[in-house]
Amino acid sequence: MKLFVSLLCLVLLAFGQCWSQDVSSTKAGDVLAKVGNKEITRDMIDHVISTIPEENRVPFLTPDGKKKILDEVINFELFALAARNDSMDKDPAIKTRLDYEQTQYLAREYFRRLQSKEAPVSEDELKAYYNSHLAEFAPPEELQARHILVKTEAQANKLMEQLKSGADFAELAKKNSVDPAASKGGKLELMDGKDWLPRGSFEKSFEHVLFKIPKGQTGGPVKTQFGWHILKVDDKRQPNTPAYVQVRGMIKSRIENERNTKLHNQVTEQLKQKIPVTTK
Repeated sequence: MKLFVSLLCLVLLAFGQCWSQDVSSTKAGDVLAKVGNKEITRDMIDHVISTIPEENRVPFLTPDGKKKILDEVINFELFALAARNDSMDKDPAIKTRLDYEQTQYLAREYFRRLQSKEAPVSEDELKAYYNSHLAEFAPPEELQARHILVKTEAQANKLMEQLKSGADFAELAKKNSVDPAASKGGKLELMDGKDWLPRGSFEKSFEHVLFKIPKGQTGGPVKTQFGWHILKVDDKRQPNTPAYVQVRGMIKSRIENERNTKLHNQVTEQLKQKIPVTTK
């Protein structure tokens, strides 16, 4: 219901007075409701439905959905008529806002119709984009790691010596680390509890050292705002690049956005050549 009302409100606010017509301009058989001297017709309700995004339109096509739309349109007309009766439509600030919203709608509709004339993005274009951007789609390297956090460099160096002598990293973490992860043997985890850590998850100086450590080896100490860290990498992996079908939607949106930006800029410049624009 919340989605229904939100979508409908956006549509009605965008198109405002186009729902209402004078009695003389409609056929009696098409009239579904009347608010004051304003009529709400079947064509108007169908137009509301046509402006709802296609992926969200199905609930509005049922008799119950259309009845809800009609009820909402009636409510909008009631409030709008009350506002006019109070002469709110003559308020300079409101008149400016109404003019601006009408301008916005006309501009969007003009551009939408230009977009509709453009050829759709082809499957070949989508696949070519995928193949030429494989590196971009590759997920970052991940690792599983542990750390021991202490307050001083001297403590860190002492623990490093113990590790070189064969001490168990997890046990040293439990006994010496001041980080909450000490109870888990210093195991590093993300906020959601996952222990495969992608590059880009940590403070730069910490991560710079961490991802240079070979699998099964220790490194450090490295200093951060929290203290001195000794690090161990338990495992590393490079996740597979997602298949074309997994990123097809994202590629399509990206290409369409790029096209729309280019078209918008071109049309803007063309219109400026035809219509004088001055600024102060």
